[in-house]
Amino acid sequence: MRELGHHLVSMEEVQKTILSHVSEVDAEERILADCVGRVLRQDVTAQEHLPPFDNSAMDGFGVRTGDLSDVSKEQPVTLPVGQRVQAGDPGDQPLVAGEAVRIMTGAPIPEGVEAVVPHELTTYDDSNVTFTQPVRDGQNVRRCGEDFRPGDVAMQSGTVLHGPRLGVCGTLGWARLKMSRSLRVAILSPGDELVEVGEPCGPGQIRNGNAYSLRGALAGLGAKPISLGITPDRPDAVREAISQAFADGADAIVSTGGVSAGDFDFVQAVVREDADPAFVFKVAMRPGKPQVFGLYDGKPLFGLPGNPAASVISFELLVRPALRKMRGETLVHEPRFGVRFPFAYKYPSGRVFLLRTQIVPDEEDPRGGFRVEKPGAQGSGLMRSLATANAIVILPADLGQVEPGDVFPAQWIGGRP
Repeated sequence: MRELGHHLVSMEEVQKTILSHVSEVDAEERILADCVGRVLRQDVTAQEHLPPFDNSAMDGFGVRTGDLSDVSKEQPVTLPVGQRVQAGDPGDQPLVAGEAVRIMTGAPIPEGVEAVVPHELTTYDDSNVTFTQPVRDGQNVRRCGEDFRPGDVAMQSGTVLHGPRLGVCGTLGWARLKMSRSLRVAILSPGDELVEVGEPCGPGQIRNGNAYSLRGALAGLGAKPISLGITPDRPDAVREAISQAFADGADAIVSTGGVSAGDFDFVQAVVREDADPAFVFKVAMRPGKPQVFGLYDGKPLFGLPGNPAASVISFELLVRPALRKMRGETLVHEPRFGVRFPFAYKYPSGRVFLLRTQIVPDEEDPRGGFRVEKPGAQGSGLMRSLATANAIVILPADLGQVEPGDVFPAQWIGGRP
């Protein structure tokens, strides 16, 4: 069954359609060291108490609060230091009433210690310590299990593992985890006008820079980019490249160019004939109006426009969420946030305008927001703005004019920084 969209459809509708037709890849068990940037396919739970024992939150002196009940600057109290406990010690010698214990951060709390006084609030030598401030019970003591108790869920399936989260998994004792395997995504570059980067351009030729934009975007998602090289502008060559990529194990194909209605736009023609279902969209977005999407035995092909800016924008808005879903991520859409325009700006109305530009911290916003820098030329075939842009600002189709002080939603290019 083939489905084709001939009318102008909203960006949100296209996103929804694509997401409804992609599914998660297989999971595999990996050692923790190999899980960087991968997506959990299991819940990570605590198997024991964390902290596993009462311990000191800082370097200082452990005391019984009753021994310092009347302390003040006017009435200092001096106690003998009976022992020293550092991280890794058993801490099994009880504190004697009328004494203090020298204790280090992370060290176990000996029996009888009710509070820890930071060393900088005391005067001390090797054998005595003097206090001038009252203490409360439990001060600077980290209690056993106050962070996690056995069975507590630390992270849910669908979470992307980065540095701090890997540390949590390691601390909780998870040496192996069930993860989504890395996506294998082929990059299809059709076009007789293309030459490889590093090769001289002849008359009418351009270098295949789009393939490198896609390679960088895919690598940022933890995917393995597979270059198919440059494919000639012939239906049989496009069909063969697609067939071979999937036969070689690609989970998806991302293509740029050949998706409009020109005489040599063979990607849309081949997908229309071979994919099931197949979609040829005219999307109410600028840039990125022509889009192609199809399934080959359940595996997706994303056909993006060939103009550089349109290709980048289309990947961010339509392909990135789909690949995140295939990776098993819970949050597939890029979060949006408001950015302020400090200047007036005109743009073409009629379709949602996706302004590629640089945003910077807004010094006039006490809440720490962002403002828009003056954008460069926005033609879909122009590259200059991509060199500095770090965000996409979504401007409504029916406006056409931004006034100073207006705030509009934006999202990062390349995913969450």
